[in-house]
Amino acid sequence: MSLPITVIIGPPRSGTTILGQVLDRHPRISTWIEPYYIWDHFFRQATDDELKAEDATDKVRRWIRKEFTYYWKAFGVDWIVDKSPRNCLKLPFVSKVFPEARFIFILRDGRDTILSILRQWERKGQIFGETGASRHWQEKLYIYQRRLKRRKLWRFKMKSILFELGPPKNWIKKEFLNHIRWSGRFGWGPRFRGWQDIIDTASPLEFSAYQWIHCAKGIMNNIDFLPADSRIILKYEDFIIDPQRSIENILQFMGMEFPKGFMDMVPEIWPGNKNKWRQGFSVRELKIIGPIIGKTLIEYGYENDEAWYREV
Repeated sequence: MSLPITVIIGPPRSGTTILGQVLDRHPRISTWIEPYYIWDHFFRQATDDELKAEDATDKVRRWIRKEFTYYWKAFGVDWIVDKSPRNCLKLPFVSKVFPEARFIFILRDGRDTILSILRQWERKGQIFGETGASRHWQEKLYIYQRRLKRRKLWRFKMKSILFELGPPKNWIKKEFLNHIRWSGRFGWGPRFRGWQDIIDTASPLEFSAYQWIHCAKGIMNNIDFLPADSRIILKYEDFIIDPQRSIENILQFMGMEFPKGFMDMVPEIWPGNKNKWRQGFSVRELKIIGPIIGKTLIEYGYENDEAWYREV
């Protein structure tokens, strides 16, 4: 059975969440926010988040499709929208599981994205890192409660909890999901292939840049393998400047009508949320991330050359 599924693909902190929230306000669409416990059900012990088409075996495909079918039928909508930033690293896998899927690729200036990724590392590190383990229990509780609240059905609330906890033998050792994902370290975001080789030597800024570049390349290296009529590209900067036009284009791509008064129902979208990197990064920091992301920024159309960090 074909499933009406649209997949948002974009690096973390690139606007995937706000786009998913906006589409979720449509009466005939339901957005599933980061069901990693479904996508990674068979890959909990994997050393990174990259998956290839051959990883989507018949057993894996059947299980994932069964869960998405349950979600779709439970809400009785015309479209499911999936929002999972890690899928940047597993696009061939996602396409193999859902060959009928449509894809919305959201691109954002990598410098703004990296700045936001870095701030997430810092904020989450204060709460979940070793120094914040006992001092920030209220913030941790709030984050866990918010995560559960985003799970719209109790079936998936329980699946996410069980996926995080793992088998009972791990509980005594406190080897929960984040501990296993990052080999005993605190960690956040997508794990690109080879992350273990640099995480202990790279600065948080460098590692954030590597997370972005691997997600960006995961998109660039695989997008052309998808049928042209199954994908649409949205620039975050265009979205925040003229959200109505962007949403109209996306809904047209999905074959959906733009409801009357729809913009009155969507979350606030701040048009000034761009170019923060200009004040957020020092010259020294620009010179650190420039060699990592410079060429990809050009390919993404955000720069014509690398003068932005070479000549500052």
